Amino acid sequence: MSRLPQTLFPRFVVFFFAVLLVTISASTGLAQSKKQPVKPKGKAAQPAKSKQQTQQEDAAAKAKMEDMALRPIYVTMRTFQMKAKRGSYQDLNDQVFKMNTSSLSDYDHWTSNFQKLYPEFEIDLLRTDAKRVFRTAKPASVTLVKQPDGRAIEIQLFGAQSYGDGVTPGTTLVPEVALHFADAKSNKPLSFSILPLEIETGKTYFFAVKSLKMHSTDFVNFVRPGAPVTSLDGNDIYLLLSLSVDLDKTTMPVRLIDEQQSTEFQETATKKVIAEVPEAFRNAGFGGYVRVRVEVSPEGAVTSPDVQYSTFPEMNKLVVEAAKKWEFPKSHFETNKNPITSYITFNYPAHPPTPKPASTAKQ
Repeated sequence: MSRLPQTLFPRFVVFFFAVLLVTISASTGLAQSKKQPVKPKGKAAQPAKSKQQTQQEDAAAKAKMEDMALRPIYVTMRTFQMKAKRGSYQDLNDQVFKMNTSSLSDYDHWTSNFQKLYPEFEIDLLRTDAKRVFRTAKPASVTLVKQPDGRAIEIQLFGAQSYGDGVTPGTTLVPEVALHFADAKSNKPLSFSILPLEIETGKTYFFAVKSLKMHSTDFVNFVRPGAPVTSLDGNDIYLLLSLSVDLDKTTMPVRLIDEQQSTEFQETATKKVIAEVPEAFRNAGFGGYVRVRVEVSPEGAVTSPDVQYSTFPEMNKLVVEAAKKWEFPKSHFETNKNPITSYITFNYPAHPPTPKPASTAKQ
């Protein structure tokens, strides 16, 4: 991987210090809360707690912590590509942004927010992964594209308990992006990014992986196999990760037609609009598919289209606009008036790139 950054840190070193920081913070807070005596305030002073009361409170706190360790953290992770012409943008940083998940209801909301924060970049979604993360040493993982020699960029999500506000325990989510090798014993993973996040339910956190700057060849090999390398030449490409968190439970639609059944549902559409591939993309040899999650109202109209997976992200915005124009028969709602959540998949076979015309020699 010649072009990938070489200023990496051994994964176990970075993660050790990240977790150590959280642990020390929690331990210090707990120690201080136990050592600080309760100061009496005039006649309303409270009597000192008995040893039995203290033991009961400690046991209740321990039981609560154990219960939290067993409950999963529901995380929807979205991976975006960030692309910009080399030298045309300001250096990225490690800043983490936080938003209400409810404000990111469809693809238009995602892209408009990114455009404000990263105006020099073209940002499009590659994939969406729903994960359950537990507060243990075992992470939830997403592997992008494994190379013939076993190398792969892997995104891991670690969960941990934190001190919180001193009364209610908190939760730390630690996303790590690292390069993994086939022989994990001889070659420890090398970390590009690891960011401990103190998380809240109903929030979405996102950040650019600034240490993972890829040129066209590495990006195609490790992230987008099949994409035309020459058409991406001259660009710097990064990954942007978003993590939508729910600490209590994941909310499922009342009527969900999953991805396997969605093909049959898609065929029932009474109006289908297919976005056309721009000539520049077609001639460059781009192709792939875009899967859009949609909600269909009882009137048969498509609302809130949101890209879920894309091997042709250059078409994402055009596909979303096309999906808004689809219509489905009202017969789907004769006995159940609840909206239907399903998927529409747009396929675009790739064609060989059009050869560039030879330059005419001067006479």
